[in-house]
Amino acid sequence: MKRIFKLSVAGMLTCIILLASMMSALAAGTATVNGTSAPVGSTVEYTLNLESKKQDVVGIQMFFKFSNDILTLKDVKLDSFPGSTLNPNNGNDGMIYFNFSNIEGVDFSSEREVAKLTFEVAKEGTAEITYFIQYLYDIDLVNIYDYTLTYDLSVDGNAVVDSENPALADVNKIAQNVESDFDWGDFANNQEGTGSGIKPQVVTKNPTPQIGSATSVDGDDDKGNDMTIFYVIAAVAVAGLIAVICISVIKNKKSKES
Repeated sequence: MKRIFKLSVAGMLTCIILLASMMSALAAGTATVNGTSAPVGSTVEYTLNLESKKQDVVGIQMFFKFSNDILTLKDVKLDSFPGSTLNPNNGNDGMIYFNFSNIEGVDFSSEREVAKLTFEVAKEGTAEITYFIQYLYDIDLVNIYDYTLTYDLSVDGNAVVDSENPALADVNKIAQNVESDFDWGDFANNQEGTGSGIKPQVVTKNPTPQIGSATSVDGDDDKGNDMTIFYVIAAVAVAGLIAVICISVIKNKKSKES
């Protein structure tokens, strides 16, 4: 009888503990990070990946923007860029800047990690983690336009997003909120996370840059060059024809006088 009583008490205590744990978890709440559920207190890892199909990456300057009211930054790993410089602010304003430059370059011919950010979910709410590249250049200091960007997301070590298109930061909103002049850069950030391989038009001053597919101006330049060559050839031909006519007139005149 005593044994049955003890077992009953133990069972009741176990149920109470489990129920209390479930209630505590429910009370903690859940946040939404990039459209994915993440319980308050959980660890979220965001990894941005890059594939540069033709050129090695010699330099990069970029930033990440995250909802720092929902997410607390715990760690930033830039293993692909040894010696890179990270903004000492450490994301307290929801911004993570970093830059890197090395003449030896980094091989991104196959997909490789750009950065891994680790966060703790601080409270309920909707959070976003976005990126923006200002410069991404090769050995000739020319921006790389043939690229593919993807991102992975895990919650407490469980993958919830695998190689999907990363979201771009709202740079217009960011530019309005910073005190100093915002560096737009001249890298072609495309919403679809890929570069066309075509160098877009370079704009010296662009307060509201369009973020979309890169457009080529090389074709218009080629047409202009072709027309210039055509006019030069035509002018030379006309001048030659006039010279021939003049020589013929002079010869005829001399033959008549003789």
